[in-house]
Amino acid sequence: MHNIVISESIVIITQDPEHGRVLGHILHEYGYQPSNCDYDDALVTVSVVRPRLAVLGICDCRLGQGVLRKIRTSFPEVRIIVLVPEDEYQMGLDFLEEGASDFLFKPVSERALRIALDRALTFIEMRRDRDLLVEKSKILESSHQLCRQLFDEVPCYISVQNKDRRIVRANRQFKLDFGSCLGERCYEIYKHRTHPCPQCPVEETFRDGMVHQTEEVVTTRTGQQKIVLTLTAPLKNDHGEINEVMELATDITQIRELQDRLTSLGLFIGSISHGVRGMLTALDGGLYRLEKGIQNNDMDLVANGAERVKLMISRIRNSVLEMLYYSKDRDLNIQTLDVQTFGDGVANFVEPKATKHDIRFQKEFHGNLGRFEIDPEVISAGLVNILENAVDACIEDESKDRHVVTFIVEGDKNKVSFVIRDNGPGIDRATQEKMFSLFFSSKGSKGTGLGLYIANDVVHQHGGQIVVDSTVGEGTEFRVELPRKYVKKDQPAPNGDNGQFKAGS
Repeated sequence: MHNIVISESIVIITQDPEHGRVLGHILHEYGYQPSNCDYDDALVTVSVVRPRLAVLGICDCRLGQGVLRKIRTSFPEVRIIVLVPEDEYQMGLDFLEEGASDFLFKPVSERALRIALDRALTFIEMRRDRDLLVEKSKILESSHQLCRQLFDEVPCYISVQNKDRRIVRANRQFKLDFGSCLGERCYEIYKHRTHPCPQCPVEETFRDGMVHQTEEVVTTRTGQQKIVLTLTAPLKNDHGEINEVMELATDITQIRELQDRLTSLGLFIGSISHGVRGMLTALDGGLYRLEKGIQNNDMDLVANGAERVKLMISRIRNSVLEMLYYSKDRDLNIQTLDVQTFGDGVANFVEPKATKHDIRFQKEFHGNLGRFEIDPEVISAGLVNILENAVDACIEDESKDRHVVTFIVEGDKNKVSFVIRDNGPGIDRATQEKMFSLFFSSKGSKGTGLGLYIANDVVHQHGGQIVVDSTVGEGTEFRVELPRKYVKKDQPAPNGDNGQFKAGS
């Protein structure tokens, strides 16, 4: 039983017309559509018919090789079967070297011709499949390159995490800001936690396969804080199982700062007003004690009342300064002051509070103090805020029998440093990374979340910095460094620019 070919064009090239007609009849029975021509018309016929197969009958070796070369040059995709005289094996090999796909001896048998044509068609199909595969491979590789480029160039953080919460892939922006972190756990790398985050969106996506959203504060390897909006999506294997989760995080720091500034202004003013009202009530109480002490000549009551009055005036002053600073831009009022006199004044604001709560307050002055250029109002308010935080931390710490707050003033040729050190409970890494953010307070309703934010901002305005070193369970040290000579900046430090910190164990 013969294989039937459906409408396959084929060109028969021979100088023997009768032989060509016989071949055409045979091939027509096999389902081919033959076109006959001689050597002179071979190239034109092939160009018109555009076959995939051709049969070339050889009557003159030199002329036949010439026809073969012309067709191979112009139409290299055509498979050519050469019919050589009987026993001319060497001639057949010569035609194979010239590019023929096969050769048969004349007179050719129908079976041999059919097998040769079937092999030629099989080769053509295989070559076509190979070309398609190569083309698909090129398209696939191009798609992979585009995906890799998109993955790396997207202006946000992308990480892929496995079920152990380890990062298995990360894009260029992620690596740039958080370092090479493949194999590390996400909450350790950029959230600086020792355990997974509560309500982790990655964990929730692993559980239900849904997209989840959250807002986080992360810290880059340079210590810069960013507020990010994260979205998670499942990545499934061939069986439809979730084996990885992609987390995409967009930096929304500036948007949130603007929103916080606008939406919190009313709440802040209300909070300040409520706090000032409470302090005024306490001030009235102090004045009452002061008046009663004077009337009754009770000096202890007078001293107690005066202490309350001074403390409340200081707190009201700080609250008003914070409100004024936050509500509008303020140019610095730079003055040249004696460092030790200024340091003594700062300490005197806080020392009574520490003494009242049985906290030892130490003052130390070292080095070349001399004079320096600052805005005393805002720097004093910032230092007092840090000192009061240190005292408050010691008051809240019940793990130690004795607490000490040390205020150290140091000077050298180029800068003046104020060191506030306490042996309170210490500050964990997560709190350190947020403590200079707008409206962040670890005191709950007792704080406005402005004190450290403003202190850090005015120190930066002076060209200085705040360095925090804290160990949980042992205590905290704030080091405020200010240049001795003030140089006005063309561009002030952006709001929310964080101080530096070193986390202890």
